[in-house]
Amino acid sequence: MIDSVLDRYRAELGRDELTYRNHVYRCANYQRALLGADLPAAAVLAWVVHDLGIWTAGTFDYLAPSAELGERLATEFGIMDTALVRTLVLDHHGLRARTDPLVETFRLADRVDVSHGLLRGHLDRGFVAQVVDRFPYLGFHRFLTTSFVRQAIRHPLRPLPMLRW
Repeated sequence: MIDSVLDRYRAELGRDELTYRNHVYRCANYQRALLGADLPAAAVLAWVVHDLGIWTAGTFDYLAPSAELGERLATEFGIMDTALVRTLVLDHHGLRARTDPLVETFRLADRVDVSHGLLRGHLDRGFVAQVVDRFPYLGFHRFLTTSFVRQAIRHPLRPLPMLRW
């Protein structure tokens, strides 16, 4: 599912395609380890689209466009719980813990990757290193920094519009 969806958006992703693909795979692996179980299809789809709105909608305020994309793609992959896909995407930058284990491990997995493995919770440092070895960053953090700076200059009162309480 990951490759199928990302292959469709290769043109929109441009030179960031492999960087984003690797981010998706790292996060899915982290969540699987945090959850201690295989991911349901809704979570896999949510990983594919969770940041995709950056490229498809051309905005750093990308949560809603990403969630809408996930809802549109869900039925194609036999996913009926579009509300779960939407929740996973919209809550993945939440600052507070979530009560649903699937939503919470999704949030934490993204945090592991964005923090460069510094905030890895109970994930073993060696495991994180193995995942990064298999799916290298390829400039992911440079992309985040550049995007943040661009957003902060254009919208100084909303430098991180994707953060949720």
